Amino acid sequence: MKLKRISGWLLAGILLMGILAGVTPVTAAKIPANFAATPLLPKNQVSAKAGYFDLQVTPGATQVLKLAVTNPSGRPRTLQVIPVNATTADSGHAVYIPTDRPADASAQTTFTKMTSGAVTVSLAAHQGKTVTFHTQIPAGGFTGTVLGGLFVTDRNATRSSTENGDTSDFRINNRYAEVTAVALQCRPQQKLRTNLKLAAVGLHQPNNQPIAFARIRNLTPALFGDLTVTARVIQDSTGKQIATQTLRDGSMAPNSWFDDNISLGNQPLAAGQYTLKLHLTSGQRAWNFSGNFTLTRRQTAQHNSLIKSDTQPNYWWVWLLLLLFAILLAIGAYWFGKRRRDADDDDTENDN
Repeated sequence: MKLKRISGWLLAGILLMGILAGVTPVTAAKIPANFAATPLLPKNQVSAKAGYFDLQVTPGATQVLKLAVTNPSGRPRTLQVIPVNATTADSGHAVYIPTDRPADASAQTTFTKMTSGAVTVSLAAHQGKTVTFHTQIPAGGFTGTVLGGLFVTDRNATRSSTENGDTSDFRINNRYAEVTAVALQCRPQQKLRTNLKLAAVGLHQPNNQPIAFARIRNLTPALFGDLTVTARVIQDSTGKQIATQTLRDGSMAPNSWFDDNISLGNQPLAAGQYTLKLHLTSGQRAWNFSGNFTLTRRQTAQHNSLIKSDTQPNYWWVWLLLLLFAILLAIGAYWFGKRRRDADDDDTENDN
């Protein structure tokens, strides 16, 4: 029974990972006990082996997207199917989830701009239906890939923001969800060179704790992965590196951005100018960015007070004193024992 419970939690974790992130557009694994969503692939599907919509579209045409949703459970279920744009979460990964985060200004268009709105579908027990969406392709077409998805969830699902108010990540609360990716291209064979830019460097203050951030933009209408971001924070007055952080195995959605958040370390800081240096790599490409930010007296006071409160008292000197005391006790016991034995030997010789 315990093994089955562990296996269930592992399966749930794998499903959640597949839903929330990934470089390759995927359809989340089906959940027979809850509901399932299956794309009905049209004739203009580029890859017949793909389990998602990978379509070559025609400028000016209307693309029809059909998704079969089924309810294998023994009770009625109401589902909501929501068109979403692929974005990049602040974790540094491309995601296909409902979010208020806008696309980068470099985007020619987005999936949600071209596609009809969300659909609510009621399913009786063991019933299935087909949900249809219409995507209007601009008359002039578009460059590269427009990436999005059809996000299926229970109608009563709730969205909760992260602690700092960011809703770019999506928390699943006591229910399952599935997403079917939609990749649209006018010219599937077109090759594009990844173009990254640093938009801004500054400070966030979640829970009154200053955290440095670098806003990184992907100006390319293409999904890419294998992203590594190494960030270093340097104090200008001393040239000392006060913090470093590395993001590995990241990915970015087409024409998207994210904030790479960097902790300022666990040492006291002084007010003044600081430099944030970034080194990014993806495959054979590399980028180097740099930006400055200022820590005010108030911000450093907040940082230093939090560092002080988080610092646990170090009692190494107490243990050292106890060790020395134990050594002295051992030496004293040995010395007194030796003197007593010597005295006993002297008394024995005198008696003889």
